[in-house]
Amino acid sequence: MALLANVMLRQMAVDAGANETILLRDGQLMEASASTVHVVLGGVLVTPPNSSRILPGTSRIVVEELADELGIPRRDAPISEAELRGADEIWLAAATREVQPVTRLDDRVVGNGRPGPLWRRIYDAWQRLKSDHARY
Repeated sequence: MALLANVMLRQMAVDAGANETILLRDGQLMEASASTVHVVLGGVLVTPPNSSRILPGTSRIVVEELADELGIPRRDAPISEAELRGADEIWLAAATREVQPVTRLDDRVVGNGRPGPLWRRIYDAWQRLKSDHARY
């Protein structure tokens, strides 16, 4: 997979005042230009499955492990554009940004426009994990 397009898309997002570009292909969520995208649908954390078009990431693994530890139901499954746009929560995960909530998508509010409760649980667990590792 050529990553130059991802770099250019990320810069276009920044130039437009956004933090990231979320990529769709044939009506399906893929990933973001520099992040994994996680979506909460009906209380379930859903992430597009890794494939030849979606890069695996260590931050994705951290989110999945934390969700399992917290008892947050999750699954890897295709996510349609309609599901993305109607999601309760959308998160971006990357080594350089940890896990961040998406509160606006294309100038539309995601959920209630604030970071969601499942994101908060994952974020807090991530911070504890960092703190625990910093002790060693």
